[in-house]
Amino acid sequence: METFTVCPSHADVFGAQTRETDRGAVYVETVAAHCAAAEKLGASAMLIYDFWQSLDPWLAGQLVLAGSTTLEPIVAVNPALAHPAIAARAVAGLCHLYGRRVNLNVVAGAKAAELEALGLEPAQGDKYERMADFIDGLRAVLRGEPHSGPCYRLRAAPPEPVPDPALAPRVLAPGSRSPESAAVLPRLDRALVMAKPRADIAAEHDRLAAQGLTGGLAMIVGLVARDTDERAWETAERRYAATRRDALTRRLFARQVTSSQHRANLDLAEAGTLRDECLWYGAGRIGIDCPKLVGSYKTVAAALDAYRELGVRTVVLDLPYEPAEYEHAARVLEA
Repeated sequence: METFTVCPSHADVFGAQTRETDRGAVYVETVAAHCAAAEKLGASAMLIYDFWQSLDPWLAGQLVLAGSTTLEPIVAVNPALAHPAIAARAVAGLCHLYGRRVNLNVVAGAKAAELEALGLEPAQGDKYERMADFIDGLRAVLRGEPHSGPCYRLRAAPPEPVPDPALAPRVLAPGSRSPESAAVLPRLDRALVMAKPRADIAAEHDRLAAQGLTGGLAMIVGLVARDTDERAWETAERRYAATRRDALTRRLFARQVTSSQHRANLDLAEAGTLRDECLWYGAGRIGIDCPKLVGSYKTVAAALDAYRELGVRTVVLDLPYEPAEYEHAARVLEA
């Protein structure tokens, strides 16, 4: 099972409030510390979210490349806000500068308020058609080929320097319940899904595969693991005890979210905090709404192995409480 990690945001909670002390130099150091821990863990890539209040994901991607030796950034790009040729040029330029692949997470935007503030409306009927054509157009530009699709007609010359075909980006996108997402799924190397109970993951994998997904799932999940189940739960309850501000942030996020995946996770959290023995929805200090696997190294490793049997090909470790937590994640992966 391949391992990805998540790039830290420059805000306490995504889109909430920037720390007064977290100025540029401090944030660069923070990203470098997470990159070093991720590489020691054996992670191959780092997922970069995109919220309007966060640092531009292309800038964060360059920080990941500069602060590591092997990690590949996975940059979030929204077709409603970007052009495929411009994104292709950014990919090619970063690949040339650092000699590493730059991957993409093609998203439609999670918060309706952010798109509204930019004079845009959350697209419904054609957003997946645009996402699919964006992916096709970007890949065509990188190959130096013309492209004519329903949303983009491109005759751009390949970026200079000419991209190395061996570094062609891997493309991910969130899995969706919408039947229209079938336009995107065959084009993906992985479909990103939030962790869910095993029965739900199995059903989601089968549904997405039936709609054309061949690359399997990349599942985002947090880990809180210790040498015993008891110590893991003590750590989880202590580290992720919710503050009043955390509760407010969560309510604000729940009102604004448009993603079907986030809505499903919020519904699961409301129905109960524990599923499948160790999948915990009770964390108060959370990045978005990601649940966590809590237990001994053996317990959490067994849970990940069960997910692998259900079609999860990549585990994306949600942002930990602190970089030292990667050492415990390493014990899980070894198990």
